[in-house]
Amino acid sequence: MVKASIKLGHPTFVFARPLTPQSTINKINLHKEFQSSGVTIIQGELKEHEKIVAILRQVDIVISVLPFPQVPDQIHIIEAIKVASNIK
Repeated sequence: MVKASIKLGHPTFVFARPLTPQSTINKINLHKEFQSSGVTIIQGELKEHEKIVAILRQVDIVISVLPFPQVPDQIHIIEAIKVASNIK
């Protein structure tokens, strides 16, 4: 999703869980690749409502790629979208 957005020339933001000492080398390298491609990566947790709202106020489209077990957690994104009130 991110690579397609970049390829189409869209300003691209990624909200991702923070990197930790336990993060895999693949995850670390993916972050580096995205950053070198101009992606804005914001690290945080889905329960950081105000942080998500602030990020959403900078964009007008949201694409969630949460994996199946976390689909119910999208409610945090939906609640923030309602507050930001600028998502198409």
